[in-house]
Amino acid sequence: MDDETRASALGTMPQPPEVPLYVSIERAAGLAGVSDATMRAWANAAVGAIPHIASGKKKLIRVAAIPAYAAAREEA
Repeated sequence: MDDETRASALGTMPQPPEVPLYVSIERAAGLAGVSDATMRAWANAAVGAIPHIASGKKKLIRVAAIPAYAAAREEA
């Protein structure tokens, strides 16, 4: 599967094969260019949290959801 097909299948952000579907809050923050605290707040939001799964005490963020979620929070 080429990068363009992969991007359309997984969201708008192309993903190299070594990027997993879900990553830690810290890694997701690095990918999004935001602080760990901001990503943690997005994951812990009572309403409209970034898509994630709970894994024990950790939350794992869906990588493909990061671009759209961040774009929805942009200010004009």
